[in-house]
Amino acid sequence: MDATTKSRRLSRRDMLVCSAYVLGAGAAIGLAATDAEAQVAKKASHKASGYQESPKGAQRCDNCRMFVAPASCQVVEGKIAANGWCRLYAKKA
Repeated sequence: MDATTKSRRLSRRDMLVCSAYVLGAGAAIGLAATDAEAQVAKKASHKASGYQESPKGAQRCDNCRMFVAPASCQVVEGKIAANGWCRLYAKKA
């Protein structure tokens, strides 16, 4: 075998260093995904969203795209009245 076709053998040290990099990168990616999921999963409180049990003009929970019948919301925690309203209102298309 000449020098151009000879394959380089990995030493145990090279293998351990490479493994440490791979595991570290995997852990960092896993932590980033967990943080993002935690942020997405958290809902706003009634107070933080400015929730009220009466509509604001034609804007009311039952015609908001975040409302989940009969009494829930994708972005506000707790029980939601169909005739309620909050600052996070987004009209259904």
